[in-house]
Amino acid sequence: MGIFGGNKTPKNDWSAMSTVIKAEAKLQALGEITPSRRAGVIYRNDESNSFQRDIKIELNEVLYSGEGATKTAFEIEDDDRGMRWIVLEDGKFGDLVSTVYTVGNAIGMNDGADDLLAAVFELYFTGTVEDNTYRSGLRTYWIYRYDRKAFYPFVPTGENEGERDRPAEGRLGQDLRKHGLAVEKSLTEWMGLWGIPF
Repeated sequence: MGIFGGNKTPKNDWSAMSTVIKAEAKLQALGEITPSRRAGVIYRNDESNSFQRDIKIELNEVLYSGEGATKTAFEIEDDDRGMRWIVLEDGKFGDLVSTVYTVGNAIGMNDGADDLLAAVFELYFTGTVEDNTYRSGLRTYWIYRYDRKAFYPFVPTGENEGERDRPAEGRLGQDLRKHGLAVEKSLTEWMGLWGIPF
């Protein structure tokens, strides 16, 4: 894992994930990023895990009860590869980030840490990219890999594997690192994730 833009690798998920709030605010102020209301957590569904088996009940308790509850809306979607998505929606980006962390943490603390794959944030990018072409309102995803404790941008251009906008990803990667996000240094680890359900 090593070094991310001169900073040490974050020690835990919150120290990495909290950087997304500051980076998003700076890039939004520059007019480059507009956040959507949606994000998600993807994990390998383990039916032998009682917390995962009762995930809807558990998340209702975690997200809607007690002091500091964000009341973020959520849906559960399974894909055809045995993966489960917790799709979250909230108009406040800070609450959305907090809820993504809370969901991942709840799964991890209930014997599901090895099942967690990624947290995904949907945003829209406007600006000039590495090949000197302009993008306006381009749907992008900032993907956080739990195993790497780091983010990277993903810009799919179609539904088929391999269809992605590498110049836009390169520009976003530079911007995110410059504005304090823990960005994955190894480009070979910027894994494509097609079929995101939002």
